[in-house]
Amino acid sequence: MDRRSSELLGVAAALTAALLWSTIGVVQRLAEARGADTETLIVGRTLGGSLLALALLAIYRAVPTRRSFAVAVFGLAPLYYTYMMSVSIVGAAVASLLLYTAPAWVALLGTVFLGETPSVRGVATIILGLAGAALVSLGGEGEAGELRPLGIVLGVASGFFYALYIVMARFFQSRGAGVMEVSLAPIALTGPLLGVALRPSLPPDPVEVAASIYFAVFTMVTPYLLNVYALRRIEAHRVSVMSLIEPLSAVLLAVLLLGEDLTALQALGGALILAAALGASFK
Repeated sequence: MDRRSSELLGVAAALTAALLWSTIGVVQRLAEARGADTETLIVGRTLGGSLLALALLAIYRAVPTRRSFAVAVFGLAPLYYTYMMSVSIVGAAVASLLLYTAPAWVALLGTVFLGETPSVRGVATIILGLAGAALVSLGGEGEAGELRPLGIVLGVASGFFYALYIVMARFFQSRGAGVMEVSLAPIALTGPLLGVALRPSLPPDPVEVAASIYFAVFTMVTPYLLNVYALRRIEAHRVSVMSLIEPLSAVLLAVLLLGEDLTALQALGGALILAAALGASFK
């Protein structure tokens, strides 16, 4: 296979992964409309990811460590919980935009924990991301955009915990941790941790089972493998930029399939958040 073909396959894999991740909120809301419990869906999704991670860890003969446990407890577990709870409260469109405040949080946390002083561009991404979050939060009008403070807080928190996961992974790697130790191993721990913490009602109903299987296969296993495939063929920063299709696609799907609305202020806020994420994708 020539280099051009390899790059095209990498691009296709990265875009497909982003599109699959963008369906999380829509599938969740559709399942909830049919009676599914949000916490059961959270546990169902993360357990699927844990099974994949455990299988890969077994193949590579790797085991979780205390660092893996810390990343799972303080990063991934609260990320999965806050994001899906935010979707349940404020909708897939708004929650997906708030998740992408993560680059601004990475810049702030990186200054504290990694000693990475942000450049002028870094400061600009922080300002853009937080300003965008403020507009998304305050832009609701009437029933279609009703402001729900808890959902907004959870959405912003999901961006924070996403950033904390990234910063913790970098921090531990700078001190000798391996890639498996701070990526796959925490994922393997997250499902059981959330299962114990949330204790969803059992047995799950057919809608919850179907949605959990979808989440496990199409939002955990498949996009993870596609992203790994893409990173082997194209540069990491290109994969990062292409991941911006995820919130855009999530908003579009929410509008078309769920009838969710964004006000003009929320749309502007979303544009600022995406601009911040794009700016953070390049050095």
